[in-house]
Amino acid sequence: MINTEKNNIKLDIINLLDDILHEKKYSNIQINYYFSKNNYSKKEKLFVTNIVNIVIKNLIYIDYLIERCTKNIKKRKIKQLLRISVAQLFFMDSDNSGVIFEAGEIAKIINSHQVGFVNATLQNVLKNKEKFDQEIPMDKKDGIVYSYPQWFVNKLKLDFPDDYLKIMKSYKKRSFLSVRYDKNKFTKEEFENLLKKIDTQILFSVEEVYYLSNANIFETENFKSGEIVVQDASSYLAVKNLEVSQDDVVLDACSAPGGKSLAILQLFNPQILISTDIHHHKIKILENLKNKYGYKNWKIELNDATKIENLDKKFDKILLDVPCSGLGVLRKKPEKIYELESNNFKSLKKIQKKIFESAFNSIKNGGEIIYSTCTFSKNENTNNVKYFLEKYKNLEIKEVAIPKNIKILKDEFGGVYISYENEYLDGFYIAKFKKVKKCDGD
Repeated sequence: MINTEKNNIKLDIINLLDDILHEKKYSNIQINYYFSKNNYSKKEKLFVTNIVNIVIKNLIYIDYLIERCTKNIKKRKIKQLLRISVAQLFFMDSDNSGVIFEAGEIAKIINSHQVGFVNATLQNVLKNKEKFDQEIPMDKKDGIVYSYPQWFVNKLKLDFPDDYLKIMKSYKKRSFLSVRYDKNKFTKEEFENLLKKIDTQILFSVEEVYYLSNANIFETENFKSGEIVVQDASSYLAVKNLEVSQDDVVLDACSAPGGKSLAILQLFNPQILISTDIHHHKIKILENLKNKYGYKNWKIELNDATKIENLDKKFDKILLDVPCSGLGVLRKKPEKIYELESNNFKSLKKIQKKIFESAFNSIKNGGEIIYSTCTFSKNENTNNVKYFLEKYKNLEIKEVAIPKNIKILKDEFGGVYISYENEYLDGFYIAKFKKVKKCDGD
């Protein structure tokens, strides 16, 4: 008997994967979009999320197995069907014959001429997987087995020769929902009581940021009204280390979608916060957020972060959460690793240096800059900090404060990597600088 409903869900998954892998849309955003337009049950949502993440996180290995059997896949959606099926065969607790039968039924809907091809390919993969595994070249084994581009494996070996395999495995693990409550609206006890009422377990917490066992919080009025927001503890700590006073003039230079700006306002309430972004559509997101919360000391400006001088203002504190490779958020956005190329790092580093130079020129003497990225690449972090300290002689590095329940790695300059060993937090880098007055009176 054909399960039409199940086939429809798998067709949705095929379209989802096509959106993510071909149209280059973010997996988390696209999955939520499909959930909003389809009336899936909780079990169906879990199935969709699970299979999409498994395919994306193991894409290179899955494609390796498929390509050992065929290189002539003319239809993109047939390729997505094969990927889904291989994921079920080897990464999920599935009935193998049922998976292959269902693949044939869905192939009939996509292209009836491809049914035999799909069936034969999956039978071949199932029969020969162990043989194919043994035939992976040793110099490419890590990249294929853990599904990372070979250039990335080589780079990671250089940066972290002792830990590169552990890092690769770590960022293939699942991600967890994290939220921050507004401490002006809740006490710790009140927030934890709310979680009990909605049958949500606390997996881990960092001050006001909590990692949760489910997404029930989204259905609460407190979340809908903005008293609770989605935020990772790593980005929260970048904000916390700004240590803003109420008299400070503060800049969040690369601020969209606005989570860090909101945290600055709720944690510190500065004299004024200016949030900037280079893109018009992102400015609209920030303006919508400002309208929702109504902060009078919040100003939104369209501006290029490499040209902070255009704002014609000197700042007490500047947050630079700069554009980066995003390797630290691969658990949430696993597709990102397949979009990057080795030469991306050079162009990113150039932008990062330009942004920092503009910030340095716009910070007051005695003012402080937080430089942060959501990546563990040393080229974008430690190497940049070395460059900044060598170029700007009246720049001092300050200690970054991190709670004891978070595992970190400090570099030789005092910059902090939020370690891959943390099960819940995004990979992140935070460095704190102070501009001191030169002896010549500058």
